[in-house]
Amino acid sequence: MKLESFPDARLVERLTKLVRTERKITHLVLECIAEVDRRRLYLEKAYPSLFEYLTQVYGYSAAAAQRRISAARLLREIPEVAAKIEEGKLNLSQIALITQNIQRAEKEFRTKMDATDKLELLEKIESRSFAETQQILAKELKVEGAATERTQHHGDGSVTLTMTLTKEEYHDWCRVGELVSHSIPTRRHAELAIYLAKKEISRRIEIKRASPQGKRSRNPRQIAPSLRKRLLGGGPTPFSDRKRFPIPGPRNENEASNLKSTSESEVASSPRGCVYTDPTTGKRCGSRHLLQIDHIRPVHAGGGNEAENLRALCSAHNRGRNRSL
Repeated sequence: MKLESFPDARLVERLTKLVRTERKITHLVLECIAEVDRRRLYLEKAYPSLFEYLTQVYGYSAAAAQRRISAARLLREIPEVAAKIEEGKLNLSQIALITQNIQRAEKEFRTKMDATDKLELLEKIESRSFAETQQILAKELKVEGAATERTQHHGDGSVTLTMTLTKEEYHDWCRVGELVSHSIPTRRHAELAIYLAKKEISRRIEIKRASPQGKRSRNPRQIAPSLRKRLLGGGPTPFSDRKRFPIPGPRNENEASNLKSTSESEVASSPRGCVYTDPTTGKRCGSRHLLQIDHIRPVHAGGGNEAENLRALCSAHNRGRNRSL
């Protein structure tokens, strides 16, 4: 039976039931997201973050994924949130907003808000509009609304970035514009950003070229520069599909020093990214964010710095190396 033929009362009744079902399903989805987050299962699936997992696997938009992550994490801390969502007293936009503002207040006042205070604040915004919620949070938390950043992709491949700067940050931005005004006389923000980005990329490439690639370190545990370049710079890595050597316990100081010695310029230029691979699907992570060199067999377990024992991992997969991935 088509909706066009429904009597008014029946159509409204059907919509009411579906909305209730939608709210029920929403809070169940959030519970699943919270548990996936707790177990960090996205790492096993070769994703460096829960955000990328939700957007790439389940097709959520960036904003929708972030709202659900915020709500799921708040749900773990305050279980009462589930009932409030199901009853329609709170929505995901409100929860994302309150999470942003709480984080902002905690950072500004250097104190953590406990779960009881958060619950009281949530109760004050129940069944309120988004504008009313903003006003209540500004009054209760004594902070300005959280600044949002947006990335909008266009059909021609161009991108619009929207961001908010503090007074001090904007002053610095204007100052750097003055310093390079002979190169960027138009004073267009986009041209200044592109100019600075290219300058930084060139600077790091020059640092990398100037580094003594063939020079051996006096530290026998130090990874050779040529091997480090091969690991992080996209050269052949026959060991990239090897299974992780599982061993419990924290890293020792030698391993930590090896990781810290990774230069930012080398990491930034790596085209391969993280080599962690999902053993079930064969998907490789590929993230280039915070790349680190990892010992498959840890140093304190007898592992060395030979190529067969090294691989590049993003920081998320490197931190999860002692988990059963």
